[in-house]
Amino acid sequence: MKQKLLLPRFLLRENLSKLARNLRFLGYDSAIYKQISFDNFKRIAARDKRIILTRSHQEAHAKSDLKIILINSDQVDEQVQEISSILKFDPVFIFSRCSLCNKILYEIAKEKIINSVPEYVLTHHSHFRICRFCGHIYWEGDHYQAIHRRMKNLVEDGKS
Repeated sequence: MKQKLLLPRFLLRENLSKLARNLRFLGYDSAIYKQISFDNFKRIAARDKRIILTRSHQEAHAKSDLKIILINSDQVDEQVQEISSILKFDPVFIFSRCSLCNKILYEIAKEKIINSVPEYVLTHHSHFRICRFCGHIYWEGDHYQAIHRRMKNLVEDGKS
């Protein structure tokens, strides 16, 4: 549960779902509530102590005690760089959250997932994580290194 103490938590509008997924790769709690009013959105952010990320100029400039950040770009890599000053690339947290549903991932023994992943994956990998909420299984395949490198570059190069 260290993550809650160390990393900022985000609340994103639905049109920032790709940004949410990328923040989850980095280990950030990045929630999306679909089709709710901005007032309810702000209530949730206040209750959960979250930073609001929005593409709406009106929402970003609304009077509020909350931290609200306007995301200008429509390109996800640029969006990550827009907030890189408040992000940290930390190998302890990277890939610790489900990129689909935002829940914490847990280690799982290879023997418990034999029927859930392709045989090729079982023969080439031994380290697996699972989301206990949605059941998605993760391993360090080719995509892992590519995403790891991309996220590290975006966060570290985006800093001023």
